[in-house]
Amino acid sequence: MATMADVAARAGVSVATVSRALSGDPKRVSAPVLQRIVDAAEELEYIPNNLARNMRSGSARILGLIISDIGNPFFTAVARGVEDVAQRHGYSLVLSNTDENPDREAASLGVMAAERAAGIIIATTNENGSALRRFADLGMAVVAIDRHIVDLPTDSVVVDNEGGAYEAVTHLVRLGHRRIAIIGGPSDADTARERSRGYERALREARIRVTPELVCAGDFRETAGLTMTRRLLDLPEPPTAIFAVNNLTTIGVLGALRERGLVVPRQLSVVGFDDIPTGELLEPPLTVVQQPTYRVGARAADLLIRRLREPAAPVKEVVLSARLIVRGSTAEARA
Repeated sequence: MATMADVAARAGVSVATVSRALSGDPKRVSAPVLQRIVDAAEELEYIPNNLARNMRSGSARILGLIISDIGNPFFTAVARGVEDVAQRHGYSLVLSNTDENPDREAASLGVMAAERAAGIIIATTNENGSALRRFADLGMAVVAIDRHIVDLPTDSVVVDNEGGAYEAVTHLVRLGHRRIAIIGGPSDADTARERSRGYERALREARIRVTPELVCAGDFRETAGLTMTRRLLDLPEPPTAIFAVNNLTTIGVLGALRERGLVVPRQLSVVGFDDIPTGELLEPPLTVVQQPTYRVGARAADLLIRRLREPAAPVKEVVLSARLIVRGSTAEARA
């Protein structure tokens, strides 16, 4: 592997000049000399020693992204938004998946700190306030996405979960549904709590009582959607519509309905929170509350870059709107 000394020898300059040219400070090197150095580096296939540079500077040109479920298409789109902005500003992205496990999240934070990441974007489990505080105390910037961080004021990008859920359930009410079930998420996830509040507010305004047997706890996973839908269908008076609070839960709901041979929406209407990549190609196409997933990632990366440049800037929360996309999985309530 070629060294900086090899590049210097090929270009006919000092090692210090090569270092200035290739370390983000080329203005102190004349254009002809800079071109010779670049040509020599390319010919020798020189790879800069970022580890040594990080040790000298105290941080790396690395941004961390810690998400709760890499299998969720929501986070796939978020990661794309983060990476596009990070690369535009000369940063590389390191991705970590926690599977909603606080211990794995804490371990990921330790890795980011050891690598001297400049900052992180995190969808936290909400149980690592102290670990995140230690990370922030090291001078590393933190931006929260999807969920707020308990007891740690920090920049954040979230979606109007309550408003999106309210719009979805109001749509079902207007179609004449009165027995509307919800399959929620983990109680410690503020996204799940906010979507549940939107569900309850829509029913309350329509003067429909919130029926405990129609309120099911889930975990944002497909299995919960499947299990809870089976339970709802076994009720003496099953619901006429189901609101699922995230995309994987919705997939489980549809699986249970197909298993029972029920036709959507003729026998039961379904609305999901967050779109599925093939949602409009399903039969029938899926009615969803669509989140601006790519924008969540891009705005979070923008906030992180801003925080790195202006450490004393006021904390900023960005709330993005979600919108209801009405397709074919909802219809007027059956008699």
